[in-house]
Amino acid sequence: MEPQTIEEILAHLIEEIGGDWLLAGGALVRLNFDADRGTEDIDLARMGHPTLSAQAALNEFYRWLIARGDGPERVNTAVEPFLEEVPHWNKEVVELRKGSRGRIYRPNLTLFVYLKLRRGTEIDLEDVRKAAPNCQEGFDEAKFLSWGNEATSAKFRRARKSLGL
Repeated sequence: MEPQTIEEILAHLIEEIGGDWLLAGGALVRLNFDADRGTEDIDLARMGHPTLSAQAALNEFYRWLIARGDGPERVNTAVEPFLEEVPHWNKEVVELRKGSRGRIYRPNLTLFVYLKLRRGTEIDLEDVRKAAPNCQEGFDEAKFLSWGNEATSAKFRRARKSLGL
């Protein structure tokens, strides 16, 4: 997916649909950390909307995607169950964009590393390597370890030096 397409989709969210959204995954990396990173979809999580339920906001978004010739498969909300593992995850975000009706956030570096290491593929590790030097807020190892299950913590310990954290 081209950066212009990602930007158009994010603009529609914050100018037309509204509410707060978390941008994660490859689209986030492509726009903010590595312009050469390929991605086929946009990983999004709904954070809240002042008037629409989570499902109503997502349905409105899907209708717009279909009307523009894309499909709902352009959006991946599979990150949501992993976010729910983290207590108060919505406090672990950084605002990226603010529109007239909504905002786009990204995970802070600690949450980003957690989400990436839950899967822990080589692409995920490379995404962390690209993000780490570009996140002003830094990495909170103690907080990360308090969230992680043993498998995620073990992945972190094995990869820590190579991740630049």
